[in-house]
Amino acid sequence: MAQMKRKMKIGNIMYWLIALIWLIVSIFPLYFTMISSVKNDSEIFSNYFLPTMTPNFSNYIVANEMTGILKAILNSLFVSIGTVVIMLILVIPLAYVVARQRILFTNTVTLYVMAALMVPLQCAVVPIVQNVNAIHGQNNMFVLMLLYAAINMPMSFFILTGAISDISAELDESAAIDGAGLIQTIFRIIAPVAKPSIATCSIVTFLAVYNELALANVLITEKAKRTISVALLLFKGDSGTLYSITFAAIILCIIPTIIFYIVAQEKVEKGLSDGALKG
Repeated sequence: MAQMKRKMKIGNIMYWLIALIWLIVSIFPLYFTMISSVKNDSEIFSNYFLPTMTPNFSNYIVANEMTGILKAILNSLFVSIGTVVIMLILVIPLAYVVARQRILFTNTVTLYVMAALMVPLQCAVVPIVQNVNAIHGQNNMFVLMLLYAAINMPMSFFILTGAISDISAELDESAAIDGAGLIQTIFRIIAPVAKPSIATCSIVTFLAVYNELALANVLITEKAKRTISVALLLFKGDSGTLYSITFAAIILCIIPTIIFYIVAQEKVEKGLSDGALKG
């Protein structure tokens, strides 16, 4: 019994030690970014880990004046939210009809979507840009949202297909008896039941689009329409990088995601866990 207690105690110590190491590794980048955002470049390199005694909050003002980072944050939020809405409107009905086998060649559709999932975005940038240029869609936020929605649909499709497959078909029959049409059944009956998986798709897509660079960098050239990833590139010039200003801009960029997580922490965690398990 004493030996068993000793093993349990060692196990608990190891558990908390690993948890502490993970906490430090996870929190250090944010800590370093925050303290560096109010330093001068010379202080960053002379004193890496300790905060400055004379914080320079004007770095945030300079960051916005140089690149319009606040406008870029609003643009990224607009594009991210718009993309999530468009993607859900398209992918929920598709996942439903495939899960319920309401259309012919469901396996073909699944293989087609799987093929799209396997194509790296970097391989498709050139043809995407060529096609967008052909329709004069440069600097068009709606075109960018459509592209992002299409790119993020495959993963969401598989998550939602698995989730809807686990929902009893009796709900569909009950809705049909009550006179509900196909669209009403999908969005008023099935979608609320699949809410955890829909939350998962929304969260993953939002974060992916909010931080996307490759397409935004080549399709958006107007300063007023830049997203955060494109705006952050402007801090690196031929004469060097303004590290303190860059760190200040990064802090401004991550504030919306931190607020989002604090407000929706429970739903975020439940959506990611439940949705992933069902998908």
